[in-house]
Amino acid sequence: MPVEMIIRPVVQRLSKALFVLMLLIGLAPDQLKAQDPQFSQFYAAPLYLNPAFAGATDRGRVGVNYRNQWPSLQHSFVTKSAYLDYFAKSIESGFGVLINQRQESFLKYRSSEVAGMYSYKLRVAEKVMLRMGIQLSYFQKDIHFEDLIFSDQIDIDNGLITGPSGQVFDQGLKVDYLSVSSGGLLYTDTFWLGTAVHHMNEPNESFLGGESRVSSKFSVHAGYKLKLGDGYRLRTVNYQFQQRSVTFAVNYKRQGGFNQLDAGVQLYFQPLVIGGWYRGIPVQSVNKVIKNESVIALVGLELNQDLSFGYSYDFTVSQLAGSTGGAHEFSLTLSFGKIVKRTRRDTILPCFKY
Repeated sequence: MPVEMIIRPVVQRLSKALFVLMLLIGLAPDQLKAQDPQFSQFYAAPLYLNPAFAGATDRGRVGVNYRNQWPSLQHSFVTKSAYLDYFAKSIESGFGVLINQRQESFLKYRSSEVAGMYSYKLRVAEKVMLRMGIQLSYFQKDIHFEDLIFSDQIDIDNGLITGPSGQVFDQGLKVDYLSVSSGGLLYTDTFWLGTAVHHMNEPNESFLGGESRVSSKFSVHAGYKLKLGDGYRLRTVNYQFQQRSVTFAVNYKRQGGFNQLDAGVQLYFQPLVIGGWYRGIPVQSVNKVIKNESVIALVGLELNQDLSFGYSYDFTVSQLAGSTGGAHEFSLTLSFGKIVKRTRRDTILPCFKY
């Protein structure tokens, strides 16, 4: 058997390992920067997007999110999230708890976060509201290097992997740290503009005792809701009409040397929601490669007045198209408790549902 045929599987395995490792730690040409996970349905993960969203529905709310990114690869990225928030009208304050976990199977990498947040609601003008939020997160991350294959383990003559590597790593390395984030949200009954800064203190997440700072993540999100004609009457106590609307929204974020833009539209024909997104920055390129990433299709359904479900799929349009399997994402949101008594001066946040 030719040596090339023996070595090729090893090279392919090494390439996959390097590819996954680069994606995991966000490898730039001249530096290593860890990147936060993302959700396509970022408005269905409101507390993860911006701590100012804590209590934004003026009642209680609990939600879960699940994302499986690139399932066609041998080792995919899975992100899970759950949150709980509540609004206290007497002090115009929102409180929230957020739990996130991200896993990558190749290096058995796991990142876990538990966060608490507080927001305050303030009327700044007629029908113009401002919410300000702050968040404190505890992170724990662990990783296993023993499954990696290094060059000193390969017999170049026959392509076989021989013996352990001379590289020495502790098994099951762990690191934990605290992170501080903040955000603001300005809105009317048809428009909103929010901004958030995560990892303001840029904590050290090095596994090996050196220094590897988590870059601050900056995000700006905005949208406009256009109300359409009413639909059929609902069988509720006050016989409200079904809502009809179209909403346009964008979300831009930057962390370290990376940036990204999501832009999309959502049609709401109660109880059905359908939407489409584009992710990327087509006016930018890296090494002459245009920064196109995904086109996202979404469908959501209100199962009843308080419970809603959303599903989205990311169609990869970058050079990885056809090999990743895109990304599947699910969200489930349950609202509970009575809506706080509103006055004419109160304004309802017009955000996306998913």
